Amino acid sequence: MGGAEIVTGNVLRRLPKDRYDVRLFFLHDAGVIGRDLFAEGFTGAEHMCRYRRDPAGALRLARSFSSFRPGLFWSMDHMDAMWLGRGAALIAGTPASVIASHSTGLVGANGRTRPSFGSRERVLVEFVTRVIAVSRTHARYLAQVTGLPHERIAVIANGIDLSAWPAVSAEGRREAREHLGLGAGENVVSMIAALRPEKAHEVVLDAVAVLAARGKKVRVLFAGDGPRREALRTQAQQLGIETSVEFLGFRRDVARLLHASDMVLLPSHNVVETLPLSVLEAMASGIPVIASRAGSVPEVVIDGETGLVVTPGSVDELARSIAAVLDDPLAASRRAELARERVETYYSVDRTTNGYLELFDEVMTA
Repeated sequence: MGGAEIVTGNVLRRLPKDRYDVRLFFLHDAGVIGRDLFAEGFTGAEHMCRYRRDPAGALRLARSFSSFRPGLFWSMDHMDAMWLGRGAALIAGTPASVIASHSTGLVGANGRTRPSFGSRERVLVEFVTRVIAVSRTHARYLAQVTGLPHERIAVIANGIDLSAWPAVSAEGRREAREHLGLGAGENVVSMIAALRPEKAHEVVLDAVAVLAARGKKVRVLFAGDGPRREALRTQAQQLGIETSVEFLGFRRDVARLLHASDMVLLPSHNVVETLPLSVLEAMASGIPVIASRAGSVPEVVIDGETGLVVTPGSVDELARSIAAVLDDPLAASRRAELARERVETYYSVDRTTNGYLELFDEVMTA
C-alpha cells in the first residue's frame, strides 16, 4: 500500500477496455489495492510464489501468461517482481515490456542504503523495452547512477485523481476535526507514509520535541503502518511527547485527515523519494507542505513558492519550518493556493494515463 501501487491502480482503471485486456498477477498477497481491483472486476491471481524468491513462481507465471499470450508485460520495480515476472514473460514470448521505477534507493533497518537498481537488476534491464521514470530528476538518476541509456528511459510523472482531493474549506476543516476528536485551536501536523526507515518519521518526532521545549505544542498524526511502529512509539515516549502523537494505521479517509491538518510533512531520506503521492494529495487539497530536498520533490515543492523544502535529516530546519507555517498562516495559505494550481496543471491522473497509453502504443508497435 504505497504511492506506486496507487498510481498503478488508478492507471489500470482508466485503460480503455475496448483496447486492453488486463490481468493482474501478485507474487504474494494482493494487498489492499489488489483486492480492490479484483472486486472491481479485474482478473488474475495472487500467491504465485510459495515463498520469497521462489524460482517456481516464474514457471507458474509463464504458464499463466501463455494461456492468454499478452502483448505487454508491465511491472513495478520491486526486485522479485522484476526478475520472476520478466523471466516468465520471456519464457511466454511476450514481445514488449516496461518497468515502472518508483524509487532512487532503499533504506534498511540498519540505516544503510542501496540503489534501487543493483548489478543484478541492470542485467535484467537489457531485456526490458523501457524503464519508466516519474520525473526529469528521476530520469537523470537512472541514467547517471544505474547506467541506463537515455533512449531506454521514458518519463511519465505520477498523477492523482483530482476529484478525490477537494480543496479544504472552513466547514470541511471543522467537520474533519470534529470527526477525529481534534480541538479547533490545536496545531496539527500529519504525515501520510508507510512506517518504514526511508520515510524518516523519527525526524518529525525530534522536531516536535524541539518545538515542545520552546513552548509550541504540536499534535502529530501518522497515517500508515509498517515495521517501525513500535520503535517510533518508544521514541515518542522517550522524548516525552507520546500524548501528542497518534499512530492511525492504514486509512481510507486520507482526504479527511488532510482537511484536519495545518500542514503535511514528508522529511524522507535523500535516496528514496521520486514523486511522492502524499505531497501531491496535500497540495491538491490546499494544505501547506514541508518536504525534504529528496529525489524529485523540489520539482513539485518549490521552496518558498508552493511549499517549504528542508535538508533531509535536519531536525532544526524542520522545526523552524513547522513554526513558520504556524506563525504565518496567511503566507502558508498563499503557497498552498499556488501548490494546488501546480498539481492541477501538471500532475493529474488523466495526464499520467495518457503518458502510459502513448508509451504502450510505442512499445507494442515497435
